[in-house]
Amino acid sequence: MTYDFHRTWERVTGHNSPLFRGAQDKGDLIYFNTDYAMKHWRDQGTPVEKLHMGFASYGHTFRLTSSNTGIGAPASGAAAAGPYTCEAGFWAYYEIWTFVKGAKVQWIDDQKVPSRTASGLVLITGRAMRSRSIT
Repeated sequence: MTYDFHRTWERVTGHNSPLFRGAQDKGDLIYFNTDYAMKHWRDQGTPVEKLHMGFASYGHTFRLTSSNTGIGAPASGAAAAGPYTCEAGFWAYYEIWTFVKGAKVQWIDDQKVPSRTASGLVLITGRAMRSRSIT
């Protein structure tokens, strides 16, 4: 599984499916990324031709508690529910597109993923699609 590494029960924002370890990752969080997960399965003996990387086509929302909008920003839990999923902290792909129009896009360079913010809400979306071999 290469998604749901971070959810709204955490008190800080975190990317749903980061490709790589982030500079702010400490302790067990150094393992919460796609690169580590795929290499772990390979190193445990799974043939690489049997490894398939899934990616999230949804996003998690966090309610921000400060003006910080980056990864690790203080959060007070899930933000508003999407208009169709009706689940706080979770937006489907088609709900994200209604939010993206007015949002500021941030690129998280060390994790190679985007996030978006608007009106005190941060939306952590799926990853940018780039091919990379794990061998």
